Amino acid sequence: MLSTKCTSCGQLISLKNEEIKAAIAQVEEAKQSHYQMPCPKCRRPVKITLKMLRLRLPREMPAPPTE
Repeated sequence: MLSTKCTSCGQLISLKNEEIKAAIAQVEEAKQSHYQMPCPKCRRPVKITLKMLRLRLPREMPAPPTE
């Protein structure tokens, strides 16, 4: 989960894990370095770096070894 604030109005914006995965796919497909989404309150674009999106994804745990 990612939480950030709009730089214009200060509205708190939260992205769930599924939304973060979709944002990463969209940014990588367009070969950009930032994800832009409109603020739900003022509709101004909020930029989130690709690095920040990747850091907020939960890490996948490797399967335990079986004997």
